[in-house]
Amino acid sequence: MVETEAQTSEQAGRLCDEGYAPLEMRRFEEAGECLVRARALAPLNPLVHFRLALLFGDTGRLPEALAALDKSIELQPSNAKAYNNRGLIFHELGRLDEAETAYRKALALDPRLEQPYQNLGDILERRGKMSDAVRLYKTAIEHGLDAGLFGHSLAAATGRVTDRAPDSWVRTTFDNFAPSFDAKLAALGYAVPEYLAAVVMALTSPGPLDILDLGCGTGKCGLALAERKRHLVGVDLSEKMLAASRGRGLYDELYASEVHEWLRTSTAARFDLVVAADVLIYIGALAELFTEVGRVLRRGGWFAFSTEECEGKDFELRPTGRYAQSQNYIRRQATTFSVISAEQTTVRIEGGQPISGRLYLLTRR
Repeated sequence: MVETEAQTSEQAGRLCDEGYAPLEMRRFEEAGECLVRARALAPLNPLVHFRLALLFGDTGRLPEALAALDKSIELQPSNAKAYNNRGLIFHELGRLDEAETAYRKALALDPRLEQPYQNLGDILERRGKMSDAVRLYKTAIEHGLDAGLFGHSLAAATGRVTDRAPDSWVRTTFDNFAPSFDAKLAALGYAVPEYLAAVVMALTSPGPLDILDLGCGTGKCGLALAERKRHLVGVDLSEKMLAASRGRGLYDELYASEVHEWLRTSTAARFDLVVAADVLIYIGALAELFTEVGRVLRRGGWFAFSTEECEGKDFELRPTGRYAQSQNYIRRQATTFSVISAEQTTVRIEGGQPISGRLYLLTRR
């Protein structure tokens, strides 16, 4: 029986949807099989090409991602999300002029789309165009977009200090970069989870531990501490980051939550080790965090975490949107802890410059 054009189109649409679900769960081979079949059946379907571009982008096949986006845009020139994603590919390739053009086109098509404001703002800030970035964030807020998200970017760009990054800013930032997160950090010389795990291994007594991984991200801390785990719990705001952690098969429990909120509802004295690699960089004021971590730790348990470091003030919000804390401030907050180690290190390379930070290991008194 010969299929009609409508039946073929329906089958392609079904395959396109069937491919998107595993794509969200990072089952890339399964997603690719469905989406490639959908493209063969419906080569003029812009959504198929758009989702193939997502797949290619998530798996580092950037030229193929760009070609798929170009085809999707050719078939549907009004798709602002496709232009935004095209900008992301150029952004990752370091072709910032082309990225900026793509983001501006996305905003011209849909001025209520959040991501192009963030992405274009990053380019403007990188180029030192802070006043342009400030105007951009204000425009986003004027269009009724998330005032917390863009308010944080605005505060960072204008030097106004806040207590912590809003949940929406953290979630959106990490959802956007989850697929290529580990590769991006490797390019920045980032190895904080491994460094922090090495401190734990060297300075804590041997034996299995009940571990809480705050801001677990893609699970790099869990992997580095796998040989010490009795029970491993991960908490992160980003569902896409949690999908990556889940894929490692190491965590016994994973929760999508803001860390303070999760800690408040956790059982007291449940953990032997709480680890927070690059979590305090999104929290300026630390009193509540230290109180709640102290509550969920057993007496004699350990708190291992990293910071970016500043001097002369308790903490500051940097133009990157991240916070830095002074060593004096950390020690003053650690009222129920003893400081075992406070090792200075380079936490990342940014713009060719080393970013100074510190690796702390505290024990609960």
